Formats: sequence, C-alpha cells, structure tokens
Amino acid sequence: MYKKNLIYILFSGVFGILLMMSCEQDIVFPDPGFELEDRAVEVRRDTADYYDINLRMNVPNKVAQIEILDARQYESIETISEYNGQSKFDFNYRIDLRSFEKDTTLAYIIKITDQDTRTFNSGFKIRVRPFSFPTLRLVGGENIAVAAPAYFLRGIITTGLNAVSSVQIYFKGEEQYAFEANPDDEPIREMPLKQLVFLGNLEEGQEYDLDIVIEDDKGQVSTTTVKVRKSSIIKRPRKINFVQHNGTEVEINLTYNEAGDVTKMDYLYANGQNYYHEFSYNDLGQIDTLMYRSGIVGSFFHREDFRYFSYVEGTNQIATIGRQIFDYEYGELASSGGVTTDVQDVVYDGVTSKMVSYRRGSTFVDNIRYEDPFNLGEHIFAEYWQDDGYIGSAVRRQHRSEYDPVISPLFTEKFPPFIFTTDVVLAVFNDLFWTKYVPIKTVPTSTSYNGTYLHKPTYTYETDNEGNIVKLIKLYNGGSSFGGYPGSTAVYNFIY
Repeated sequence: MYKKNLIYILFSGVFGILLMMSCEQDIVFPDPGFELEDRAVEVRRDTADYYDINLRMNVPNKVAQIEILDARQYESIETISEYNGQSKFDFNYRIDLRSFEKDTTLAYIIKITDQDTRTFNSGFKIRVRPFSFPTLRLVGGENIAVAAPAYFLRGIITTGLNAVSSVQIYFKGEEQYAFEANPDDEPIREMPLKQLVFLGNLEEGQEYDLDIVIEDDKGQVSTTTVKVRKSSIIKRPRKINFVQHNGTEVEINLTYNEAGDVTKMDYLYANGQNYYHEFSYNDLGQIDTLMYRSGIVGSFFHREDFRYFSYVEGTNQIATIGRQIFDYEYGELASSGGVTTDVQDVVYDGVTSKMVSYRRGSTFVDNIRYEDPFNLGEHIFAEYWQDDGYIGSAVRRQHRSEYDPVISPLFTEKFPPFIFTTDVVLAVFNDLFWTKYVPIKTVPTSTSYNGTYLHKPTYTYETDNEGNIVKLIKLYNGGSSFGGYPGSTAVYNFIY
C-alpha cells in the first residue's frame, strides 16, 4: 500500500513538472510598450506653428510598419518606414499647423504593425486654437426678431491668451453699455455677457444694427453686429405648471386659434376639479363671448356662466358687457336666466383711448391706472386686482410700478382687464393675461394705506436661450397671515 502511494505521488509530481514546462512554452504576446489610451491636447496658434507627437515605444517583436490615419475617415495619411525593425525608440511625428486660422480639431490614429502582423492603435486629438483675438459667441445668433422694446443680449467673450480690456454695446450708434477692465485686477480671458439692451419703438420692415465692440490688452478690436428686426409674434405656451403660494399644484392647458388668441383654458387641480374658460371672437378679431364653468373632469357640471361683449361701433372700446347663467342637473339644462348687464357706463379718454372709468353692478370704478414704463408713449394697464371686492375701494387698490421690457407670454390685449369670473383664476388673469410686460414691483395706490392685507407682489423670472419666459416667480410681500401669504411664493413654469 505504501509503495502504491509513493508511486502515485512521484507520478503526480512528474506530471506537474511537465505541465509547468508546457505552460512556459505557450505563445507570449508582448506588450507594445506605449500608451494605448486616446490622448487630446490643445494648441494655440500664438505659441506654435507645429505640434510634435512624441511617444516612447517598446515593440518587442519589432516594427514592421507605422501608419498615420485620419481618425474620421480611417484613411492612411502617411506611412512611416524609418522605425522599421526597431524595438525601443522615441517616435516623433510633426503636424504642420500653419494653415489653420480657425478653431479646428485634428484627429489621428497611430497604427503600429509588428513583424508578427499584430497591430496596435493609439488615438490622438489636437484642438488647434486660432491666434488670440477678441471673440463673442452669441446665444441666439446674429439675426433676431423681437416683439418687446428690449432684448437680453447673451454670450461668452473670449480673448485667448490676451486679456479683456473693454466691452461696449451700441444700438443705432448710441452706447448702452460699457465695461472697462481694471489693470490691477486678475486678467480676464473669458467673461459672460448678459445685458438688457433697450430698443425702443422699432418700425416694421426696418433692420437695425446692435454692435458689440471688444478690445483686448494688445489693442486688438473686434466688432460683432447683430441684425435686429421687429416681430409681432409672441411665442405662446401650450401648458403652464402653476404652483400656488400654499404649494397646491395646478395644470393650465391652453388652446389657441390661428391668430394666436386663447380659445380654451383648463385650470385643473389634481383631484380633477377644472375651472374651464372658453373664449370666442367675432369677425373683427374682438372677443365677443367668454364662457366659464367648473366641475370634476368626466362628471357633470352644474353651471355655465357667459359674458357677452358689445363695442362702440368702429372701435375696440367696450360699450357694455352682458351676463347670462345656465344651470344644469345631471348634464341637462334645468334653467336659464335672462341676459343682465354686468359692466356698463364705460368711459374712455378721447385723446389716449385709455379707459377712465366703468360701472360693474353697483360698483363704480374710476382713476384706472396706466403706465408708460419705457417712455414709448404707451398706455399699459397697471392695475392689480387682488380681490373682486377691492375694486371699488380706493384704499385697497394696487398697481404695478416697475416692469421689465419682456412681453408676458399670455398677454391678451383683446381681453378687457375687468372681467371677474371666479377668484380662483384671478391671479392668472392679473399676472399673465392683463399685463403687457413682466411686472417687477406692485405698490399700494393710496398714500394713506398702512395695513398689512395687500399682497404687494414682486416678481422675478427666467428665460430660455431664445428669450422666452420659462419661469415666473411671484413673491407675496403682504396679505393675510391666516392665508399664509406674507413671504410665500407662487411659481409659473411655462412649457412651449
């Protein structure tokens, strides 16, 4: 037994030695000995006419061929034979940059084939920067059409290895913005440009120059000219996600006609409650009917509330507004009242066509506030109707005192700013439909007001790269503490 075990052990040992010898004689694929990961470098023409690709190579099976390939087309640019037969060497390949005057990216593949026909590839990218010169990369391009009397100019200024010395913005030859770098400060080689440029009244069909002049510390000057034209088109949102001051979320869905006028508005809560509005227009494009109803989506509604608009012949001035209510039971008309007068005795200024006063029911409203925020000779409706019951109280009136020259995306000039269907949507009418420009500040109209119940909202907003408002944030600076208003915010998120 002992002898058998000994023989087995000896046999196993010999087999193991043979196995190890066999493994040692397997084919070995040597490492090429250079970096296989892609590399990228940036070279500015101020500093170089050439760029040398240098690689330390170790090719155990010796080089048979080296090719330089265009990485985009995978086509051979050049075959290099001077390293053939070598194993360890410093590889050098010179790239001529002298023909490149613009921002260019060169992409190469260095393909090594050894004498066992094995190949190894290494990618190499060279971003060639032009000679340092003041440049401006604009957001929105160099041809713009604007509906508002101002434009937010946005872009990035770069000067390469040099530093920014000065920036000026001119519109129609008049300077609107100037920046001078302080030579004692850290040099600025890249800076964002975000400046509101006032355009004023533009004429249809005319083209205007908006010039941005940049100088670097070497005295080089660049001028970028943006061509500006007037547009009457305002991009309308198809949906607004509205977060009220108490955190309640509302989905506002909007439908428009071919003229861009709102025809339908859903004001939809998460529980399905919808405060639905429908707008109709006459052949002259004037609003002639407004219908409001509320109810749970997919269920029966109980009432439809109609407003009928009549105009002074040949004008856009309201003469009267009638009202009619239809009551329903389980989807069937149960009763309807006659048409009553909701608004009457509307008075307009004979020179400016501003509305001076009107009567709604038994409430007489006068001294209606208008503003000309940008000295363009405009008459912008400026009242902020916090509550239906406040309109007849002089001490409870508020108005917008500051604006930014950005047109509200839902501004509807045809929609008279004194129609109250329900207090639920009054905030939307105030903030979006009745104000032409984005309001910034709201103040009490009466100098004798010393209470805390007025909202006095202020606003901030965000725009996309095309200047469309994507977010409007309303901060309540007063109001009922019981209602949680003071210090709270409401947010409109616009989806186009």
